[in-house]
Formats: sequence, structure tokens, C-alpha cells
Amino acid sequence: MGCCSHFNFLFLCFLLILSNIISTSIAKKSSSSHPPIKTLVLPVTKVHYYPGPDQYVIKIKQRTPLLPIKLTIDLGLDNPFMHCDQAYVSSTYKPINCSSPVCSYANYPFEYCSNCPNGGVLNTPGCHDNTCQAYSINNISGRPGSGELFQDIVSVKSINGRSVSVPNFLFICSHTGSLLKLANDVQGMAAFGVSNISFPYQFTAAFGLEKKFAICLSPSEKSNGVIFFGNGPYVLQPGIDVSMSLTYTSLITNYFVKEYYLLLKAIKINGKFVPSDKWQYKLTFDYDKGGNGGTKIGTLLPYTVMESDIFSSVVDEFVKALGKNIPRVANVAPFDVCFNSTGIARSRLGPAVPTIELVFQNKAVWKIFGANSMVQAAKDVMCLAFVSKKEGFWSTAAIEIGGYLLEDNLIQFDLDNNRVGFSSSLLSKQTSCSNFKYTNHA
Repeated sequence: MGCCSHFNFLFLCFLLILSNIISTSIAKKSSSSHPPIKTLVLPVTKVHYYPGPDQYVIKIKQRTPLLPIKLTIDLGLDNPFMHCDQAYVSSTYKPINCSSPVCSYANYPFEYCSNCPNGGVLNTPGCHDNTCQAYSINNISGRPGSGELFQDIVSVKSINGRSVSVPNFLFICSHTGSLLKLANDVQGMAAFGVSNISFPYQFTAAFGLEKKFAICLSPSEKSNGVIFFGNGPYVLQPGIDVSMSLTYTSLITNYFVKEYYLLLKAIKINGKFVPSDKWQYKLTFDYDKGGNGGTKIGTLLPYTVMESDIFSSVVDEFVKALGKNIPRVANVAPFDVCFNSTGIARSRLGPAVPTIELVFQNKAVWKIFGANSMVQAAKDVMCLAFVSKKEGFWSTAAIEIGGYLLEDNLIQFDLDNNRVGFSSSLLSKQTSCSNFKYTNHA
């Protein structure tokens, strides 16, 4: 497998050891004040940001006294960051000292310490001597979110609606520039990637939960979706446990960039395989070249991006299956393929168009219906919600699944077992991601 693969194995072992250490540390401080919790819940809202893509935003309560804080979620980010310059006021803010073992959680394999920079106000948030510095990045703007590592109290809700808190939740205290291109009133980014201080790792460790989280994004800006931490059940109105309908496939975590990859093997349109002889090799995730290729799943891109040869093959088969009665029309940016929608019927699964199926290594199938494959881009114009990778696109993945495809689908990341579960469209089960209600079954 090569030296890099050997490094990946050793790094995985290191992360598992660190995870046990941080789990014990956080659990000791939080479990004594809370009865057993099975599942935590965060509401998530789709927020339109112009001129950038829509963002999925959560709201937590943080600091003392507690204040509501909005954060944009990023499945590919390892370390959460928050803007905490002069406006940050909290009696429970605690900077992490350089000698603390926690410093290595955010910085492996390096540790970086610093004093309060010249011109800063000593002993204020983000400005202490001999404190741990950690690195993060705003993956929307490309701006770094590096700064002082600190902990403070965070309050969220359990699945039964009861508020619970983690007294020592870790963030990086970032500067104002790190907020560039984030939605209005958003004060940082919630990291959901592979890291011992990402949201899934910190929340599950704090309450001794199984290391799982599930996202269920609403397509509407007027109704919340939901993120679950723990094993469920995940019940949506009218009383459907959608965790029971998950289909699982292997999950690859890229330890170079902390993101999630799936082992996609084929694509079908209306049950027919898309010819893949020319690009099949690109679906392989290449460990030994820093993680090139493969299929990544994320929330920052609005639509699913494919390398041009994969995209062309998919479009050819989709157009054939759609039929000559649905003519193509001029494209509407940012889409590459658009149709006259006057002849496209509607169903409870969205526009009645050919079903796209993603077929994974273990023959698990994720079915994509019209609600997730088509966008009403203009009057009488619908466009395919897949786009070709353009020049300058930074992702090394051959396919990157975007947020639109995830909406009204339940996606569970089982980090203990390195697998991901997907429900396909919840509309087929007569429910949606906006149908979560707090219950008393936790």
C-alpha cells in the first residue's frame, strides 16, 4: 500500500488513542451534572447568502451568560472556530495553555504556542501569553481561522427538548477576516470533519454517546432541518423512525484533509448503467497521492460537482432517458444542462424525471429523485442539479456531493464503524427533514 498508507494506519491509531483520552477528560467534567443522554439535537437552517452559495447554519448557546451563536456547518472542517475579538465577553472563557495535552488534539503532529500579539489587550479573549495556537480555515473564502485555542460552556438540547451543557467545549478564537463570505450574523464555522475537537467528537465524548451523527437538511429557509448526535432513534412526524430505513456503505476518512469519502462504483439512470470505461478509475480514492479521486460528501457546495468526462456520460444517459419531448434550453448559471419544464410532470418525489442511482462498493444504492436532481432555475426552466468541474475548482475528488442532493435525505456518519447510512428521499416515506419535533422518548 506504500509508505503513506502505513502513515494513515499509524495516524488512525493515534487518533483513536487521543479520542479515548479526550472522551474520558470531557466526560468526567460533564457526566456528573447530567443524567444519561441518548441523543443530542441541533436545529439547522438553510440560509441564502448573496453572492455566494446557500449555507446550512446551526444555532448554539455559548459563554457565560449564555448567548445564541450562529455557525455555518462544514463536513470537511476539522477544527471549529469562532470570531471572539473585543465583543467576546464570558466569565467562563478559558485559554488552553501550551503545556496542556489538549493542545495536541488540535495540532497533531505539531504544537504551536504564542503570546499576546503586539497591540493586543492582554488577558482578553484571543490574547493571552503562553497559550496554544491552532489552525482552521474558512473553506468558503479560503481565509484561515487560526488563533488561540480556548474552551467555554456550550448549551444544546437533548432529543426530548431538555437543555444540557458541555462546560469545556473547544474552539479556536479567530480574527475578523475569517468570517469573510459567511452568512449574516454567523460568527464562525462548526467543524464536522475528522478531528478530536470537531463537533461530533466533542459532543459524543461529553455524554458518552456512540460516535455517530446524522444530518437531515431542509430545502426551505423557512423551516429547520436537524442534526442528531448519538444513535437515535431519529423520529420524524408523523412518528417515523427514519434511522430504521438506512442503507449502509463504507466510509473513508481522508486524514490529510479530514473529509468524508464514499466508495462509489457505478451510476445508473432509470436502472441502466452509465458507461464508465473512460473514467471508472477516477472513482478510486488514491491514498498514496494525498487522496486524489473518489467521491466526497460535503455541505459547502450547493450542487454536486463531477469531473467533465463523468458529467458528460451522466448527461448523455439522462437526456436519453428523459426523452425527446422535453427539449433542452439555454443554460441558466451556474447550471450546465437545462430543460423546458412545461412538459415535466410533478410527483410527491419532485419533478417526474429519470431516477439517478449511486451504486456503492457493497451494492448499496442511493436513489436520487427529481426533488434532489432538478432545480427550478427560471420560469419554465428546470436544470440538472449536477455541474461539471470547472477550471480552478480546488477539490481533488472526482465527484463532490453537494448540499442540494442531501436535502430531505437522512445521512448518518457512523464514525466508530467507518460507514455511512443514507435513507434516499424521505419524501418517499411521506415525511421530511422539517418534521422533527422534540419528544420524551430519549
